[in-house]
Amino acid sequence: MDSVFAEVVITNPHGLHARPAAVMVERLKSFDAEVRIEAGQKTASAASIMSVLALGAGTGDTARVHSQGAQAQAALETVVAILTEEE
Repeated sequence: MDSVFAEVVITNPHGLHARPAAVMVERLKSFDAEVRIEAGQKTASAASIMSVLALGAGTGDTARVHSQGAQAQAALETVVAILTEEE
């Protein structure tokens, strides 16, 4: 099983709040991969909007994204794109 990792600074002006979190959860449904996001001391499943919102990650925070599964790389790239989207 493939496993990939990335560390990014969140530049999305909304941080990881409702709108980008909802977009992330929806886009990840189409991938055969499990994605976790770490911010500070918290870890969340990227497939759960409540879990992602509970991270409380905002613009300027560092997030560590771990992805594993058959489509791990594509899922990771999707999450990183949302975290760094600058509208």
